[in-house]
Amino acid sequence: MLIKRIVLKNFRNISAAELQPGGQINFVLGDNAQGKTNLVEAIYATALLKSFRTRDSSEFIQDGKEQAEIEIELLNQKVSNRLKLIFKKKSKQLTINGKKPTADNYYQYINVIIFHPDEVNYISSYPAFRRNLLDRSIFYTDFSYIETYRNYTRCLKQRNAFLKGGSQGLDCWQEQLLDYGATIITQRLKYIDRINEILKTGAFEKNRRERYSLHYSRESCEQAAIRAALVAEFEKKKAREELLGYTLVGPHKDDVLFNINGKPAIRYASQGQKRSLVISYKTAQILDYQQVHGDYPILILDDMTSELDMGRKNLLLENLLENSGQVFITSTDFQPIEHSEQLKRFRVQQGEISLVN
Repeated sequence: MLIKRIVLKNFRNISAAELQPGGQINFVLGDNAQGKTNLVEAIYATALLKSFRTRDSSEFIQDGKEQAEIEIELLNQKVSNRLKLIFKKKSKQLTINGKKPTADNYYQYINVIIFHPDEVNYISSYPAFRRNLLDRSIFYTDFSYIETYRNYTRCLKQRNAFLKGGSQGLDCWQEQLLDYGATIITQRLKYIDRINEILKTGAFEKNRRERYSLHYSRESCEQAAIRAALVAEFEKKKAREELLGYTLVGPHKDDVLFNINGKPAIRYASQGQKRSLVISYKTAQILDYQQVHGDYPILILDDMTSELDMGRKNLLLENLLENSGQVFITSTDFQPIEHSEQLKRFRVQQGEISLVN
């Protein structure tokens, strides 16, 4: 998967820009508040039709303008496509090669994996953040997963309303929660097993100081056994659920821990270690994606280099060069000279994007 050309118009502080990224590592350099993240946000928005910074896509539109435009020419599985998005105040228009795509196949055109600074805090924050990080990762290798998750969420809301209403009548939502919940947990466990195996491979052996792994709050087993365990938990917590008025059992209550040398990073890791851990997880995610799809996704590392010493920076860059496809890295200062033929640099200043020779 390769982005060959990006054209932006009235996107945040970028009035007009056109660039041709390099095939592997692309550094987007500049001081803070100049528009570096705006560029990679446009790539992300093209892939997922939303921002990783805001829920209001109208914020994409430059002040005083009626709409923002993103156009990306992409090569995927040797097939070229032109994706164009137009964001207006209350709507968005999407075309692929000039035609409106169907909703169920759009995500197969472009896949973007992103690291942004807030994700470092997910490791030490509430379990919901870590579950979200894991669930988004699974979706990239199984596009049906998000529909299962949405069905589970709908049933969960209905059952919570049932419990809050006094639990009168038959609890018809529990059976559906059991089915969807067991599927989600099974998918999570399988994915974590794959990622842990990748984290043990040669792609990460150069980092001998730290060994990374993930641990789920349930043991790996067959889906039928997971469902049976959920049934037992529902029975055990039935009275308390009726008292509190919401569901206490299911994948929405589980947790995933990120470990360094077998110890939970939530308690033992520095910010630099957490950042290295999350980026290594993203690298493992890319390798898993490649094994499933036979190609690499686009990788975005927003503000990757802060809080990392030079040794960690160069190690991570070397790992990316060996184990990824096209990468976009925003940074204020990190400009390595190694592997210069594999790097392309762009500078962003007050919304103006230029190629650095």
